[in-house]
Amino acid sequence: MSRSMWIISVLILILMISSFWFGRNREAPPWVKCKESLFAQVVMKQCTPSSFSNPNNIENMENNENNVEDELPFEPPQN
Repeated sequence: MSRSMWIISVLILILMISSFWFGRNREAPPWVKCKESLFAQVVMKQCTPSSFSNPNNIENMENNENNVEDELPFEPPQN
């Protein structure tokens, strides 16, 4: 590899490490906290909270989804 390729490789490596280091304890951006697209959030003012907004409640949400599935009627497939 030439000298310029080594320099570019080292700069990309530094960029990757620094983006990981500085982004690990950062909060999610506000548009990630809703399930709808950014267009729906801006134009239609809709926002359903996402699991990214509160990652500690992911287990609770999974438990609630299982309870809802248990309550739904089951129809076997008809072939």
